[in-house]
Amino acid sequence: MHGVIFTSLRDYLTATHGSDVAQEVFADQPIFLLSESYDDAVLLELIGAAAAATGQEPNEVVHDFGVFTAQTTFTRLYPAFFAIAPSSREFLLTVETRIHELVRATIPNAAPPQLRIDEHGADGVRIVYSSPKRLCVLLRGLVQGTASHYGETASLEESACMHRGDAACTFEVTLAGAPTA
Repeated sequence: MHGVIFTSLRDYLTATHGSDVAQEVFADQPIFLLSESYDDAVLLELIGAAAAATGQEPNEVVHDFGVFTAQTTFTRLYPAFFAIAPSSREFLLTVETRIHELVRATIPNAAPPQLRIDEHGADGVRIVYSSPKRLCVLLRGLVQGTASHYGETASLEESACMHRGDAACTFEVTLAGAPTA
């Protein structure tokens, strides 16, 4: 898992639950570097610790953390990627080719999920997500946070899910409030 995810989880906990909770969850953890990749199991342990510390369900933590990461962390660290796309639809259509390929090429052992993102209707996208991490709820939050960044809302219908035994998760995403051409 990319170090930025760990850093963003700490930032999310600090912003939404306070520094004491973030320190409790990250006690005895190393400093996670943005330029490194870390074991996926560590993230899952931290999510469990965050759920216990906040009284939330793990999926609620993951979703809200995804929204935060898209709205706050990614827009702060990678403003150029957001600036060149006029809408969340245009941004989402480039995630795999522009961002994930760069991560794979520049960070040793990085394994972001495989995404296939295609246009879906006039106002949406279809995302096929495949990852052994099975963090489709994180993807849901990331998409909703990205839409929010652009002043839009995203409705996601999940027609297939790895948690239900499917080979991949498939989301039909409808975007509202999107800029008109």
